[in-house]
Amino acid sequence: MREIRTFELDRRDAPTRWVIDRPQILRVTRGQIWVTIEGAADDYWLDAGASVELKPYTTIWVSGTEDASWFSLASDSTRGGARRLAEIVRVWLGRRPMSVKLATFKA
Repeated sequence: MREIRTFELDRRDAPTRWVIDRPQILRVTRGQIWVTIEGAADDYWLDAGASVELKPYTTIWVSGTEDASWFSLASDSTRGGARRLAEIVRVWLGRRPMSVKLATFKA
């Protein structure tokens, strides 16, 4: 399943801080958005239709440069998250010593 969230920024709004928790794509759908990615050398000025890929565990700052600038954040969170969780469980179970106890009943 793909998750898409849409946001509207106003030119009067202060830059907003976002912590990205999974791979996402920020796509401008209306107006112009200014994006700063912590650790990146340059800022991004994105017009409608432009996008930037965001890596997990990064912090970004987003601001609208026009009235009613819209952007969306999209990720394939469900399918990828389920795969990652299954892999973590598989590794964790593989490291644990498995002791099997059989119950016996006397009749």
